[in-house]
Amino acid sequence: MPNSDWQNAGVQAPLNDIQRIECACRVALHADATVAQMIQASGWSPSYFQRKFRQVLGISPGQFLRSGRLQRFGELLRQGRSVTDAVYGAGYGSSSRSHQAADEGLGMTPLDYRRGGQGARAEYALTDCSLGRVLVAATQRGLCAVLLGRDDAELIEELSSRLPKAELNPAGPEFQATLDQVIAMLDQSLPIPDDLPLDLIGTAFQRRVWQALQQIPSGRTMTYAELARAIGRPSAHRAVATACGANPLAVIVPCHRIVRSDGGLGGYRWGLDIKRQLIRRENRPGQA
Repeated sequence: MPNSDWQNAGVQAPLNDIQRIECACRVALHADATVAQMIQASGWSPSYFQRKFRQVLGISPGQFLRSGRLQRFGELLRQGRSVTDAVYGAGYGSSSRSHQAADEGLGMTPLDYRRGGQGARAEYALTDCSLGRVLVAATQRGLCAVLLGRDDAELIEELSSRLPKAELNPAGPEFQATLDQVIAMLDQSLPIPDDLPLDLIGTAFQRRVWQALQQIPSGRTMTYAELARAIGRPSAHRAVATACGANPLAVIVPCHRIVRSDGGLGGYRWGLDIKRQLIRRENRPGQA
């Protein structure tokens, strides 16, 4: 490929493999970008590009484009742009496609997202459990957060950052049954009911990872690589680890059951001491 083509993409030749992928990703920043244009920018054949892109980033070029488009769409909505302006500014060809993407990736309608969750309502409660302080929150759809920590103000701030303009209210007495149910699952490692309503807000890839996590039985662990294979993305173990770290429902979505292939605990958003405690508790005889 001529040097000018690389320069137009913002990268100087000659390029190594990572730089070629970076070049393709920069092309993808344009709202009207296509996979074909990303391939052209990389200088590779289509089949090699697809394979190499998945190997490095853990997702397909198409998924990368869709994720970027959704991110631009959400940013335009947060800036107060109209839904119509955001649709075309993000590169969607129609409002129906944007609504489908928003429902899958934002967890709410584009109008609600533009308002930063304005119009959405969530109740939350704070209490103690065996793992420390916990914030439990639910929307009309179901549980949206089970957050662990030490400081109530920080826990509330984390919830607020997820829904900055939503109506967040301390829960009333009617929330106690939900709170008791969650605390029992945290403290006693009780099985998570199949019909427990959840409101998981994340990208399609994140939700796929979270759904796979929910299939791991109590008392069992799985490596990041095994989880990547389980979702059909065998080279995406790093992306899987990132999705585990973004899990908003501690224990309910059991990311603590994921360990390193060398037997190490790996990371855990709420601390390795808690992860170790949860795994040890679930491995007790008769617990699973």
